[in-house]
Amino acid sequence: MIATLCYLEKDNKYLMLYRNKKEIDINKGKWIGVGGKLEKGETPEQCLIREVWEETGYTLNSYEYRGIVIFNYNEDDPLFMYVYTSSNFSGIEKECNEGDLKWIPKDEILDLKLWEGDKIFLKLLFENSPFFYLTLNYENDNVISSKLEFKEQYSCFEVFVPENYVEKIVENLKKYSLLTEGFYADVYSTADAVGHWKTLEGGSPFDGEIGKSSVANEKIMRFRVKRDFEELAYYLVKESHPYETAVINVFRMEV
Repeated sequence: MIATLCYLEKDNKYLMLYRNKKEIDINKGKWIGVGGKLEKGETPEQCLIREVWEETGYTLNSYEYRGIVIFNYNEDDPLFMYVYTSSNFSGIEKECNEGDLKWIPKDEILDLKLWEGDKIFLKLLFENSPFFYLTLNYENDNVISSKLEFKEQYSCFEVFVPENYVEKIVENLKKYSLLTEGFYADVYSTADAVGHWKTLEGGSPFDGEIGKSSVANEKIMRFRVKRDFEELAYYLVKESHPYETAVINVFRMEV
């Protein structure tokens, strides 16, 4: 099951919902953000916008996707909660038919009656942490275990280079452990390629002749580094590369 959860923010306060109006409600007696389950055919963002409007009367003008909470409760199927925050909304607040809405200062929220695991990700929101994945395993109201991971940002490199220079690039990157992935070192791949070019006047080619078309066997070397080390990796590759104009493609990704 998929649901959305949103915390509206203004004046250093979050809009909290005290769930007290439904007879049968797993959240009854607790304070939570606003949101709800996806309806058939909805995307999480469509659900987010609809649920916020239905429960608060506010229209979201923009919002930030902050993380995913996997809520495992007893033997129920997992609930995947897409967590958002927003400080850019408009409209007039209305009464919610699921509970009482109240703006609570951030420094008072953790003193409310909350789900135990909510305190973990609320702290992450307060600290403006990177995108997170939080798994919460509950036995009734008690968290029996949890797991927190953060999305990491990587830069993926694609380098066209003569085969006998691959090892030089690897050695340069290894000096700074840039090819290390978890418990594995020297992580990269290569593929065969055939390079085609024509050297123009003024060039100083590593291979080929000025004014003539050239063809040569190459390797495509691929690897990734954490985003913070992108510029260092680029410099180290270029320093080891023999071509006058090195072909180094960099693609940014998140995992």
